[in-house]
Amino acid sequence: MNETTTITRQAGEHTLRATAAAQFSQMVEDILDVLEGQQANLRDGYVLQFGWGPIFLEAEDDALRLRTPDYSRDAANDRTEDLSGAIAIQVSQMWLPRAANVRPMGLRFDQEILIQRGWRERTDFEASRRISKHEIFSGWFICDTTDRGEPYPHDEIEKVEAWEVVQHRPELSQVLALPADTLTILLDREIYRVIKLDGEDDNELLYENTDEA
Repeated sequence: MNETTTITRQAGEHTLRATAAAQFSQMVEDILDVLEGQQANLRDGYVLQFGWGPIFLEAEDDALRLRTPDYSRDAANDRTEDLSGAIAIQVSQMWLPRAANVRPMGLRFDQEILIQRGWRERTDFEASRRISKHEIFSGWFICDTTDRGEPYPHDEIEKVEAWEVVQHRPELSQVLALPADTLTILLDREIYRVIKLDGEDDNELLYENTDEA
């Protein structure tokens, strides 16, 4: 288990306390910098948006403790003071938009993804995103890489919250900050390529994994 470290920061009249794996210490410092700049608003119950999810400030003795949803358990109901999971997910979601040279598009951890049944056992995926008109829907549709000429039957598709998808298939976290009108192919749990969907015959390659197997 990774060693954790707790960092304490004074922000005006408030003492902030944050814990994470030692390797994420700089990112914790960055989060505390943001909170220090908002010290006039800090209080028990204050929420800072961090990537796809919230950081909660909760009173603990004489300090405000930073906590996040526990993405390793039931993120809809459980919280943790170890920020490592939230930071690791944020890191995993940011590299691919940079590599593909596209602007990231927001996603909430509790938004739904449409995903083909059997996804927990699958290792190859095709993930495409469209603009969604519904607040609860992320716009993501994830399926196998089979070339199909017709839509999937409704009974083959599940609605699953994003945090649960990432919990069981963490490699899919990497695609979730990509914008609409993109398609990503994963083979053997690795990102293979990202394509911009400009039309059936005019798709642009945004990223390709050129590493040799």
